[in-house]
Amino acid sequence: MFRIYSMKGLLLGHNLAFLLLIVVTGAMGLLGVELRQRAAEESQRLSSLVNLVQETRGDVYRQMTEVFDHHFLAAPRAATEYRATGSRIAANFAKMEAVAVHPAEAAAIEGLQLAFEQVRQQTDLIMTTPSSAFREADHLTVFFTADLEMVWLADYERVFAANDELMSIAQGAEEDRVARLSRTASLILLIPIALAGGLLLVSRVFVQQAFVRPVNALLAGVAAFGQGRLDHKVKESGATELVTLQRAVNRMSDDLALSREALVRSEKQAALGSLVPVVAHNIRNPLASIRATAQVHDSSDVAPDVAQGLKDIRVTVDRLEQWLSSLLSYLNPLRLARSHVPLADVAATAIDLLAPRIDGKSLAVERIGWDGVSEVTVDIHLMEQAVVGLLSNAIEASPDNGVISVSIKTPENLVQLVIADQGPGMPFRPAPGELSPGPTTKSFGSGLGIPFAFKICDLHHGTVDFEPGAHGGTEVIITLPASKAERSAA
Repeated sequence: MFRIYSMKGLLLGHNLAFLLLIVVTGAMGLLGVELRQRAAEESQRLSSLVNLVQETRGDVYRQMTEVFDHHFLAAPRAATEYRATGSRIAANFAKMEAVAVHPAEAAAIEGLQLAFEQVRQQTDLIMTTPSSAFREADHLTVFFTADLEMVWLADYERVFAANDELMSIAQGAEEDRVARLSRTASLILLIPIALAGGLLLVSRVFVQQAFVRPVNALLAGVAAFGQGRLDHKVKESGATELVTLQRAVNRMSDDLALSREALVRSEKQAALGSLVPVVAHNIRNPLASIRATAQVHDSSDVAPDVAQGLKDIRVTVDRLEQWLSSLLSYLNPLRLARSHVPLADVAATAIDLLAPRIDGKSLAVERIGWDGVSEVTVDIHLMEQAVVGLLSNAIEASPDNGVISVSIKTPENLVQLVIADQGPGMPFRPAPGELSPGPTTKSFGSGLGIPFAFKICDLHHGTVDFEPGAHGGTEVIITLPASKAERSAA
């Protein structure tokens, strides 16, 4: 049975789950902030690299302009500006190397530097030549055709191509960064949502199992009890507190069932108790008259067959009187005069009272387990009367020269008296509370010995059970609580 939680535990788990969700969400938020910070730094780095590339490109253009100004316009400050521009380009290359972190960026910067070095070697050679040397037409034509167009401009084109490659690498890195950031942001957003959905699903399952279904079962059980179906049992499931409530409701239904049975039995007995005395009084008066008349007419001068008939009338009237007395004794409320007594003494007294009937059938009585301590707290006279009735049934059922076993057992906090006969066995199993014990073949007796024994044992918080004997016959088991003194000693 799935029952690992209580309401307190569920609330604690629910709070811890929400706390975990808050912690995870906070951690995802901090991770997002960290990633955003890193993205901002990376964007700033790439922007710085792009700016340096653009500045370098501009400086290369300016340097090319200074070369033209020096050789074609003989500008006096062209050489100074050329050197200043070269210093800025060198500084930018140093900054690019510091900013670059990826191998592709470093390789592109190295390629750009190599292309620029080739250009710088050519321009340095040109810038170190005085501009007056190029005023001769032949030299100018040779320089312009051989160096300026075929070497110098071609080298500058390689510089610009390397510059463009570095720009493409930076832009590609920026695009990759944006794509990674988008994927990471989606993942960060999905994790708290997934946790919240999982928490909702788990909470629903727990609430269904721990509260909704058990409460519905409890309500259905209460409705069944309201309809009088006290044998209905509420399934014990759910939270610990609900299980405790369900057990209490089931115990209450059991108690109500027992109370209802006791109430019905009491009402029956009350009805019989109020009716039987009236009927017994109205029957006893005619019976007394019949017996008196039969006794008066029974004399020595009466014919034998008439005398036998009168005797039969008296015997029948006496048996009816005995039955009415037993019935009144069974129905009237009994007041117990309790005392501590060994159950063996009660059995011994019953055997002594029935000794003539035992001897009349030549029966042997085996006494087993009578040596131990077996005290009970009972009304001695009533318990003797109950044992006499049950032992009388055993004598009646036993064959001549048979054996009746009377055993005393002491299971934990209990004392048992077991009466076993060798008769044919009982054709039925008596039930407590029934006024009619069942079918019988006995010629004498009131038929109330078994119901009376049930009643007396019930008043003493005991039981009477009937079981088939191991070797035939019937075993009658009287079970009573041991006396408090004996339990304390044990």
